[in-house]
Amino acid sequence: MSDFGTPMPGPARAAGEPHWKPSLGRVGRLTPRERETFLLLAEGLSNESMARRLYVTERTVRAHVAAVMAKLELDSRLAACLASYAFALHSCTGRCPGMLATSHS
Repeated sequence: MSDFGTPMPGPARAAGEPHWKPSLGRVGRLTPRERETFLLLAEGLSNESMARRLYVTERTVRAHVAAVMAKLELDSRLAACLASYAFALHSCTGRCPGMLATSHS
């Protein structure tokens, strides 16, 4: 925000590029556990389902999701899910467990 309470323009992006795409370059900021959480977002799982998969509480999942969104500079869970799906397709196809690896068989 500027001193006058108006939003500051974000980083420039190519015309037609999704607003979440620049976040893909920031995935290296994530801890290993945050990266696991980030990849689970691609599957559209609820916090409860992610907690079961990660063997943690829902509260911990909420904290991880919040950290992922902050570090990747994303403003919604939907944007985080879209970025996660694109990241998973690009870097994990055929090698990562879960629905993404099986959807391209």
